[in-house]
Amino acid sequence: PSLIRLAAPGFRFRFHPEFRLRSLLRRRRMAAAAGTARQAGAAPRVGLLYDQRMLAHAPAGKKEKETPERLRAIWRKLAAEGVTSRCVGMRAKVAKEKYIASVHARKHVDLIRKISSKDSSDLKKTAKKFDSVYFSKGSSESAFLAAGSVIEVAEKVAAGELSSAIALVRPPGHHAEHSKPMGFCLFNNVAIAANYLLNERPDLGINKILIVDWDVHHGNGTQNMFYSDPRVLFFSVHRYDYGRFYPYEADASHVFIGDETGRGYNINVPWEHAKCGDADYVAAWDHVLLPVAEAFDPDIILLSAGFDAARGDHMGDCCITPNGYALLLTKLLGFAKGRIVMALEGGYNPESIANSVCACAKVLLGDKFTLNSPEMQPFESTWRVIQMVRDELKTYWPVLSSKLPENVSLRSTPSY
Repeated sequence: PSLIRLAAPGFRFRFHPEFRLRSLLRRRRMAAAAGTARQAGAAPRVGLLYDQRMLAHAPAGKKEKETPERLRAIWRKLAAEGVTSRCVGMRAKVAKEKYIASVHARKHVDLIRKISSKDSSDLKKTAKKFDSVYFSKGSSESAFLAAGSVIEVAEKVAAGELSSAIALVRPPGHHAEHSKPMGFCLFNNVAIAANYLLNERPDLGINKILIVDWDVHHGNGTQNMFYSDPRVLFFSVHRYDYGRFYPYEADASHVFIGDETGRGYNINVPWEHAKCGDADYVAAWDHVLLPVAEAFDPDIILLSAGFDAARGDHMGDCCITPNGYALLLTKLLGFAKGRIVMALEGGYNPESIANSVCACAKVLLGDKFTLNSPEMQPFESTWRVIQMVRDELKTYWPVLSSKLPENVSLRSTPSY
């Protein structure tokens, strides 16, 4: 295969020649959009929110994977690489209950607010009522801070005070449903921020939001909160394994595309197995997400940035490299004038999550990078899944009606 220069200056990427023309045209559009967003010679103002108070949500035992060390590892890496000094430092703010209650039931808000006043035995009993969550004395404050933090950075990016932002928050949010916490998630941070921009701050001119969820797990909570809302285009790429991968729900399938006026605005790309990596995700971007995003033309992008699909994270058992994430993020910079808010979701290998977040932060700061992925062929199953997704959505997004490139070099499905 030929070497093709892609959107971010300074990196080279091996892929099949059939993609040349379409990729070239897309890159030109992306470069033009990014050039409009960032004036020549002006360094991007990237917000970076980190607050040690969110470390107080901590498990009592060692078996839990969602721990404070996740944030500590990221912060150490960013500091060591000089990233923290180049960003606009931000501190967390507690979310007002009315904003959380815009997407969550009042009883749910009350539960999380009061949870830290319980003793240890009550905390364990309450947690057992839900799916894969734990509570501690610091859970209430951390949850309200996480929700408030994503609101804070999203508001500043939407207002133009920042070009983009990263919210290093925990507990994560995308599994949290309207009436219950689940999957390590207490409040749905990204959904709360999206609702805030759309309904509380109309003066900011945010009328269409693209939510991209690249966590290895399906963003079930976010999907359900905007399932009938055409103002939000929700895109989730995740391991599905025919319903055998967490959260073990059928609505992670590609046939769940939204309801009522929101039909077509919910997009699931469900991988059939483990080991998906850079090439698979790039293919999903190039042949599903980017064409639809161009037609949708969002005003801002909220990224549910889980890094448990990273190489080395055994929770997801997938293979995205740090620069693979950097490439996916680079491709998104061509939309919404580069206004992107990254909100941390999953990612349970401290080294993998730290390296991946750092690579993404450098992209937002305008740094160059080189993609040296060991395997740049998508799986056969990836091509099949992408075709199924396009077939399901082409009535709503005619740009997906065209044929996929033929004679593409593909990998065989991994055996177990």
